[in-house]
Amino acid sequence: MDSTADIQKPRSGITGYVALLGRPNTGKSTLVNTVLNRHLAAVSDKPQTTRKYLLAIYTDAEAQILFLDAPGVHVGKIAIDEAMDNSVSRVLEDADLLVCMVDPSREPGEEDNLTAQRARDNGKPAIIAINKVDLATPEQIAASLSFYREYLPDAPCVQLVATDLARTKDLMAMIKSLLPQGVFLYEADELTDVYERDIAAELIREALLEELKQEVPHCIAVTVDSWKTKGQRLQIGATLHIERENHKGIIIGQGGRMIKLLRQRAAAKIAKFCDARVDLSLFVKVVPDWRRRKQFLKEIRLMD
Repeated sequence: MDSTADIQKPRSGITGYVALLGRPNTGKSTLVNTVLNRHLAAVSDKPQTTRKYLLAIYTDAEAQILFLDAPGVHVGKIAIDEAMDNSVSRVLEDADLLVCMVDPSREPGEEDNLTAQRARDNGKPAIIAINKVDLATPEQIAASLSFYREYLPDAPCVQLVATDLARTKDLMAMIKSLLPQGVFLYEADELTDVYERDIAAELIREALLEELKQEVPHCIAVTVDSWKTKGQRLQIGATLHIERENHKGIIIGQGGRMIKLLRQRAAAKIAKFCDARVDLSLFVKVVPDWRRRKQFLKEIRLMD
């Protein structure tokens, strides 16, 4: 009997890498979470929520779309900005198709200019995706489209609301129409190639961004240092690396109230993602000016 008879042929269909490109807070990570129906990427209304690229795998009966969710395109000043810019460059290099996410509720500015330039100079097929059309006027939508048309005159355009699955269907259909045929690289139930503990670190950051104000959450890096399964529970230990000693009091709060709230919010997010009960411990460590220190960024895998 031929031993190869039971070997299944690799699934194939429409497939390719799709880079999500845009200024901060245009809805790139929100789109990923909505399309996958899973809270995979950290989201908030603060800039620089996404610090490194994330592969998100969407699979249906006819396609496997490999979304590359990149940090927002912005003007770099310090080492962490360089690391984020390197992540953008990497997804542009790997992509078969670009999706320029646009927020028309904000007037086009320098970051939109950088986004459009990088998309044009990359030379790969691109889609102009006008997000948040429920929050913008027709005039704002027209102005944003006109701005991007100066750089990408031949790119098709689609309007969407990234928080609403039904209003992402036109974008998904357009993506499928522009991707090639090929062999699927991942199993149908795979959502990402990122370890659970790395997603947990991002969900902790999301809780920090939601609960802490102003600049403080941007001065925090999160590392998950321990991950143990004990019965039906996950026991996770994470460190919040902060730049300034005076931020420690803000994070801990009076009587430890703030860090208790942060721990509860973050544990709930991780528990929902992992479908398990979570015991989360948070530790605070001062690492002066960590955002400017390339070696530290490499140690916590924010920089190659």
